[in-house]
Amino acid sequence: MANTGLVKKIFALSPHIEMLGRRLYWRNVQRLAGKVKKSAKKNRPVESEQAKPFDYLALECYLKDCGADAGSLMVVHSAFAPFKGRVSGPDEVNEFLLRLLGSEGTLAMPAMPMFTNARSVEEYLSPQPDENIYIYNVQKSRIKTGILPTALHKRKGSVRSRHPINTMVAEGKLAQALMEGNLVGDSPLACGVNSSWSRCVEHDALIVGLGTDLTHSLTMIHVAEDVKDAQWPVSDWYVEKHFVIRDGDVEEARVLRERAPRWGALHFGERTLCKDLLAAGLLKSTVIDGIVVEVLSAKALMDFLNVRNRAGYPYFWVGS
Repeated sequence: MANTGLVKKIFALSPHIEMLGRRLYWRNVQRLAGKVKKSAKKNRPVESEQAKPFDYLALECYLKDCGADAGSLMVVHSAFAPFKGRVSGPDEVNEFLLRLLGSEGTLAMPAMPMFTNARSVEEYLSPQPDENIYIYNVQKSRIKTGILPTALHKRKGSVRSRHPINTMVAEGKLAQALMEGNLVGDSPLACGVNSSWSRCVEHDALIVGLGTDLTHSLTMIHVAEDVKDAQWPVSDWYVEKHFVIRDGDVEEARVLRERAPRWGALHFGERTLCKDLLAAGLLKSTVIDGIVVEVLSAKALMDFLNVRNRAGYPYFWVGS
């Protein structure tokens, strides 16, 4: 659940502790990243043919209690590993969510593309401009944000955004409307005024985490930054990246802005944000049949951030 575990509890004590921890990690990133990978592999859940089927009814009741119902727009962040051996596959989970939302509802998920030429972890915070050209194929680029969005993207009725940063995939009544015009303008931001993420806020989306730490993957916070663009109170917020976007027979070269990596890596008070959302009663966190489920209203999140972000909250040690 939210802010459980020793490291999360310590970081939640103060954003300054987390800022120090982040700097320690990135100064030793090559060695520590290798250990994290080994630990994740070692602790991977073991599949069992005898595993008890997942209790969808309990999940349905909880989501409905949190506001999900027929006609809702739901943005789901997920990890499939906790479901392995308990469901027939990702399609089963997606079908459950789509049935819950009904024919008038919409299911959306982050569908960020995997770029084979992305900077390595050792180069991630390099101050040098990124000269790579990233090729994004709307239909074919692999999705790095999970098995559930990958399965959703394969469905005939799904729509994927043409924006190559913080890309989204959706199916349902609002799917097409969420993705239209995401690249309008000279340098449209991934969560800016024309983005699918901003439109999710406008339509009062329910943000749901399934089997994952929702605050850690909370893409929606970037709407608070990107819709302000030049009025965001932190200077040097964006860097430019070069993309070639392919959509069927159409190919387009674009230079787009993205939040500079250092702000998320070194300045994001993730555990403080989680603690504050819990204290405000906005983030709901529970465990259903062994799987962490977390829920948050997109509009409530924006209202919360807009009150606090005069100095760049939830980022710390940013200067001005």
